[in-house]
Amino acid sequence: MLYELLCKELNPRKGKIREMSLQNNKYWKIIFDVSWKGNFHFIVVELLFRRGGYYYVERDQQAISLTYWFNQIDHELVKKMQRMIDEIDHGKYRNKKTLSEKIHLFVEQKGLVSYMNNTKWHELFNALNENIPTIDLQYKTIFDDESPDVYWDLYGDEEIEHMNLAQIEWLKIKPVKTEYTHIGMLVSPQIRTYDKKGEILKILH
Repeated sequence: MLYELLCKELNPRKGKIREMSLQNNKYWKIIFDVSWKGNFHFIVVELLFRRGGYYYVERDQQAISLTYWFNQIDHELVKKMQRMIDEIDHGKYRNKKTLSEKIHLFVEQKGLVSYMNNTKWHELFNALNENIPTIDLQYKTIFDDESPDVYWDLYGDEEIEHMNLAQIEWLKIKPVKTEYTHIGMLVSPQIRTYDKKGEILKILH
């Protein structure tokens, strides 16, 4: 097993190797977790649907390093993992901010005010999914340099399910939906326009 292999090959230094974590889902599971004072962790995750996994440093259950992917455990990978463990042990990540801290700092510096929270965002997205799942929307995060210039639907968004929703600066919902039905090469497509403004306002209220 990868856990036994990593326990044998890696030196946790001043860190403590934790018991096998229960943190997992149908796609991945944490197979190796070294913890230090200050709630720093070196995490190795195994993918369940394909070979390989990834590793990173976290604090307060938030990644504070880049995520590094691997296909198999070999000598070179063990050296890279050990280097990251040594860096944690020597305090390299002591001043690294978590995403929540970066968001809080940005909001404070810009004098922004929060009108939403995770519960409200999830209620909104769930209601849109249930009632008008193909409605178009766009949003800008506080870390985006420019506003998006296209709309997309929730099914086409691969990030929002895993995103810290506190970083959303604003959200726009496009009330008019236009659908085109192809009829033939020589015939113009059939165009149908739906105005969902009433349904959107009902959801928002």
